[in-house]
Amino acid sequence: MRICLYTDTALPKLGGQEFVVDALARQFTALGHQPVVFAPKPRKLSIRGLTYPYEVVRHPRFYSTASFVSWYRWFLVRFYRRKPFDVLHCHGIYPPSYLAALLGERLPVPIVVTSHGGDVYAHNVRLQKAAIVERCVRGLRSADALVAISRFTREGFARLCPEAVDRIVDIPNGVHVATFKERADQPRDWDAAVQPGKYALFLGRLKHRKGGDVLLHALARVPANGQVQLVIAGDGEEHLALQSLCGQLGLAPRVRFVGAVSGPTKAYLLQNARVGVISSRQWEAFGLVVLEGYASGLPMIATDMPGLADLIQPEITGLLVPPESPEHLAAALQRLLGDDALVARMKTAARQVVEQYDWRNVARQHVALFESLIAARRKMAA
Repeated sequence: MRICLYTDTALPKLGGQEFVVDALARQFTALGHQPVVFAPKPRKLSIRGLTYPYEVVRHPRFYSTASFVSWYRWFLVRFYRRKPFDVLHCHGIYPPSYLAALLGERLPVPIVVTSHGGDVYAHNVRLQKAAIVERCVRGLRSADALVAISRFTREGFARLCPEAVDRIVDIPNGVHVATFKERADQPRDWDAAVQPGKYALFLGRLKHRKGGDVLLHALARVPANGQVQLVIAGDGEEHLALQSLCGQLGLAPRVRFVGAVSGPTKAYLLQNARVGVISSRQWEAFGLVVLEGYASGLPMIATDMPGLADLIQPEITGLLVPPESPEHLAAALQRLLGDDALVARMKTAARQVVEQYDWRNVARQHVALFESLIAARRKMAA
């Protein structure tokens, strides 16, 4: 099967959607299919010399996301005529699914749309514009299936286009389980004060909506034990503010900011933490960090909201706490930092649960969906 993954953003730009598209394309290749990633040229990033184990086709960047967008459909139909594909998998509602909808019968293949969260977030600035909303709805109406990666995106689809609810299919994002199962070596410049099995780990962007300040206020309510109790891994516009708050709360000896991490360093942090913490105060489309924690054998504490609560089994793989509640978060932290037996049970359960989210299993679910849609089209045409 030839699968076109049409995305408005792709590697080498780094982000959740880019990594999902790449992971699916790699797994489709491993399963014997022929994926092609169709995407705009990246801004201010050279793509010369970059290679991927799948085909990548670039079209000119969108001049604007409001004006002249419809013109870009001709790049898609021209590519289809030159190299036909069997299914179009749009990552992002607008512009990809809107452009596919404009082509109508010129694109006689099933259209599948996946939202990665931002485009169905009720307060997205794009969705404050009636013309953009109309285009998004047109794209959703024309799709054969809508893939909801979480309850957050399912609810977003239903809010934008209620008549498409019966075409929503729940398929989560995945994680490379083997990457986090394989034991990582301790980094050479590791801070000796950070002891394996003794710290909670926050891993993510340091942005207001991620609630790093809520986590620090929670830690201030947890008794000190003379050790580093929290490692904050990530960077962002809140970095300096969080460091300042840490000092104000007298937490400097108990907290380490290690900056953005990736690869073996990220794996080491996850594998050697006692518990992972996601203290988001607003929306989360999908808690990838939850799955990375599970694959590392890490119980997780997370805010009780769609996108996170979908993945956590309370008292089995982790704990859920109300948003914006340092008191509840402190109680959860203190509980898991002090109960060895509970943590051990959660570690075992997390490793078992995460297997269903391995990218190969997730890719197989997509392939099954594609095949069913292709078969349905053929039956209708017969």
